[in-house]
Amino acid sequence: MRNCFKNLLLAALLLAICSGTLLADEGFVPKWKIGDRWILEASYRDMRSPGEVWMPPLQWVFRVRNIKTWAGQECYVLHVFPKTPEMKVQAILWLAVADLRPMRVIDIYPTGEGVKSMERDIDPNNPQPLLAEDTLIPYDLPVFPLVRANRSLQNADGFNAYRSEPVAKKFASVTKVGSLSFKRTTTQKNKMPEKQYADTFASYRGGSINESFQVELAEPRSNTSLIQLWQEGSPWAISSESVARKIRLVPPQPPTETQNGGEE
Repeated sequence: MRNCFKNLLLAALLLAICSGTLLADEGFVPKWKIGDRWILEASYRDMRSPGEVWMPPLQWVFRVRNIKTWAGQECYVLHVFPKTPEMKVQAILWLAVADLRPMRVIDIYPTGEGVKSMERDIDPNNPQPLLAEDTLIPYDLPVFPLVRANRSLQNADGFNAYRSEPVAKKFASVTKVGSLSFKRTTTQKNKMPEKQYADTFASYRGGSINESFQVELAEPRSNTSLIQLWQEGSPWAISSESVARKIRLVPPQPPTETQNGGEE
């Protein structure tokens, strides 16, 4: 009877691993469903003006349009478009459901010859951070899952549960432009959330204590560096900040009949 019970436990464990039910304990990965929608408000620094001159903010709508299969992976099809109807800049992101790994990234933009699109050169078998270069759309993403270094404090509040990673993780990739290949390295470092962000985290908690994550992303070739704050229960980073941009997740509002907005 005891051996039979052990065999049943082993079978249940193997089934859980195969079905992916244990993945949630490995770290934080945002989970969405078709129809989910959120808004990011982005402020852009006017790099042509001396000092810190910031232009009026723009709002970007993120909507999960579908879940489809691409390259053998189940993917969210995420549509990003501006809340301002006059703008024609948009993006379609295919992100793996399991870990939000970028599988396809399609940028849509206006030209003098009409609206055009361009697909980024992405290797879906080589996970790496997604940086929103050469676009206004703030779709920057780290590599998931985000995991606390100190597992024994997994249920503690955010600022005391972490040990910062001593060295940033490096992600190498090769980008092809015509017959030329360019190697680039992006780094990601998970840090203990800094006290200065306590109010930012608290404003999204809604009375419950959710795990919080501070992530630093950098790409030396393009001189890109940003800090993102993630929190369980939120669909996207609650804030993201670089020299040229400041992004915040707009708290959800009750649905209205005229909430669509933008050019879909």
